[in-house]
Amino acid sequence: MKNSQCLASSIAVMKYSGVWKPDGLSYRGEIAYKIFGFVTQVLFFYFIILAEIGYVFTFLDNVERMVDAAVLLLSHLVQAVKVMTIILRQERIKRMIAMVDGPAFTKSDPKLKTILESATRLAAIVGNIVLCSACTTSIFWGIVPALNPELTLPLRTAYPFDIHGTFIFPAMYAYSSISVTVAGVGDAAENFLVSGLFTLASAQVDVLREELKAIGADGCTDNFKKATLCVKYHQRIIRYVEEMADIFGLPMLCQFVTTSVVICMTIYKITVTQEPVEMVTMVFYLMCVFMELLMYCYPGDVLLNKSLLVSEAAYPNDWSGDKQTSRVLLLTALRAQRPLAIDAGGLFRVCLPTAAAVVQTSYSYYALLRQQLAKE
Repeated sequence: MKNSQCLASSIAVMKYSGVWKPDGLSYRGEIAYKIFGFVTQVLFFYFIILAEIGYVFTFLDNVERMVDAAVLLLSHLVQAVKVMTIILRQERIKRMIAMVDGPAFTKSDPKLKTILESATRLAAIVGNIVLCSACTTSIFWGIVPALNPELTLPLRTAYPFDIHGTFIFPAMYAYSSISVTVAGVGDAAENFLVSGLFTLASAQVDVLREELKAIGADGCTDNFKKATLCVKYHQRIIRYVEEMADIFGLPMLCQFVTTSVVICMTIYKITVTQEPVEMVTMVFYLMCVFMELLMYCYPGDVLLNKSLLVSEAAYPNDWSGDKQTSRVLLLTALRAQRPLAIDAGGLFRVCLPTAAAVVQTSYSYYALLRQQLAKE
């Protein structure tokens, strides 16, 4: 099993949505796929963003309607940053995946192999759950307007033409429903791509710790060689994490900045809606937003804490007779005291305390919004 197998479902979704170019295409195949991706993204994603922006500007004086549109608009704007990041930096991401599947990060030892395979299987299960949750929420979002007394489009959008004709309205309804599904499932796939890469880095740290603990345990005489290999392995993991931070730093920054506002607006919608199905839809959407936040922060927190444990595994216990190995392990322990942490845009550390701070800020925004509306 390849280490990157956990990313298979997410990559497949991105391929079908025109974001992830398949490998091995001919020149004509590449041109055809670029045209397909451009048409798909513009038709089902960027047109919707423009229509949502138009709706917000149309109803700036109506708080409830503006919130309806802004909830998804902010999520779509952040998703646009993710899409452009993946498209423009796709070759670098593919090199990272190739590195994870390459000999440097693949182990033949049964114990170490089990660690990697367990992490891959668990990540694959989580990824499939995330995609199914996003798909369920998107379906609910398309069904809700059909159950209301007054039939409206699934998305709060404004178009420069009349959509209330006999044939145009069903077509626009179907178009909006498809757009919600494509954008929602695509966003989940793009988020899990980052989360999966985090998880694979954590698994490599686990392997490094086991290799460090094994030095000197079997009575071998090549401990210095093993320690040197562990140092090189540690450096490869550090470069891998630094590359991941450089590629995905901007999307994660945008995610943290907007999530607090999106959670605030979603909670507001849940508290004011009178429709049970709409409330269920918004609850599903709120769960997806929380899951989206945790997909970054939880693996980032796990990676941070596991990287600190490398110092304990590397610290030499009794190497009085092998000063070379002792010196190498001591330097590794000192380096490991600086955690493998990713700072999104240099402002937010990707960890669970940041997720808690985002939720706390969301509640503060919600309380302020309720207070302002009560005064009006």
